[in-house]
Amino acid sequence: MAGNDAGAGHVFVVRGRLESVDWDAAVVSTSGSFLPREHWWPVLGLTAQLDFAPAGAGRVRSFPKEGRPAWLLNVASRISVDWLVEGVYEVLDVIARTGIQPGGSRVKPLVALPTFGVGLGGQGGVRGHVIKALIDAAAVCADKYDFDIAFVVANAADYAAYQSVRRGHLCSAGVPPQVQQLADRLRAGDVSLLLGAGVSIPAGLPSWDSLLDRIRSEALPSIDAELFSGLGVLDRAQLLSKALHPQGLGASVVELTGGGAKPTLSHCLLASLGVTKVVTTNYDSLYEKAFESAHGRGSIAVLPREEATASRPWILKMHGDSGDPDSIVLSRRDFVRYDAERRPLGSIVQSLMATGHLVVVGASMTDDNVLRLAHEVLALDEHNGRQRRSEQ
Repeated sequence: MAGNDAGAGHVFVVRGRLESVDWDAAVVSTSGSFLPREHWWPVLGLTAQLDFAPAGAGRVRSFPKEGRPAWLLNVASRISVDWLVEGVYEVLDVIARTGIQPGGSRVKPLVALPTFGVGLGGQGGVRGHVIKALIDAAAVCADKYDFDIAFVVANAADYAAYQSVRRGHLCSAGVPPQVQQLADRLRAGDVSLLLGAGVSIPAGLPSWDSLLDRIRSEALPSIDAELFSGLGVLDRAQLLSKALHPQGLGASVVELTGGGAKPTLSHCLLASLGVTKVVTTNYDSLYEKAFESAHGRGSIAVLPREEATASRPWILKMHGDSGDPDSIVLSRRDFVRYDAERRPLGSIVQSLMATGHLVVVGASMTDDNVLRLAHEVLALDEHNGRQRRSEQ
């Protein structure tokens, strides 16, 4: 949901848990005691209750923690929607005055909020009214302060209420036909996803180029960086694979992509859609983490190392998984052997291309393997007199 101009911040709604999102600042709700309840401890890095409240006056308190900042907002002293909204304005104003900066590769800072007041805050009986008021207040602040705001919603009913409010905003603003068509297909379950590196780079993970250069600096420091970058991606990877034998290139890739990064806003938005069939060329597990945060532990299967069932969504790790270094596909030799060793995986991708609508997110469509699979499907369509349209 955009602000009033192209440069303004945006308001987003995602399913999941606040501690699972890669935010730049977060706000949690408290009572007037300013002692966070146990379900907020993971967000604040706590393992036990505080002995005393953070110092300060008023409704907003800064929470002392390492890394990304957090704030506490008193939402329980009065029972009034207007009072809740005043608190949202106040805490977002405080955050803006700190000069918050975007982390990772984000263009704008991201502030994460829960749904205030609908639990012990006392406003559960007017949930829809509260949610509309929160969204309206957040939209004003996103526009005013030029940062993005994400409501992170663990409750399925609340998420549905947020979406209902958002649909009302969109209908009044007018929805482009292509957007409406995509939304209709998503609701009908007629969409699968292909996720590329662009989804994970904002989490601080490297692109293919920077990944290979970082491995080169460790494995082959004597090779000139400019000469190395002049080689094709597959040739660079093949050179590193030989240098790293017998340890293997996969172990170095996992070291750089399998760490403690948190899912980005993009991961969380995509996981919130609940798409049941997803393919990725990425090695990391950030989408799976976002999906389980939104839909529960064990709610998604990871192919090919887990079994696909009709009742369980899945993600296909087309080029390997950071959980299995030997599965990583990156060098020229890996790609040459791909069809012989992993043809069933390619067949799954082609099935999605041929029988439904595959939405590509964060991929430049320069991957030789993906392009080959797509061209074969296009050739089949052409042979049978079908025209497949590609939309950007």
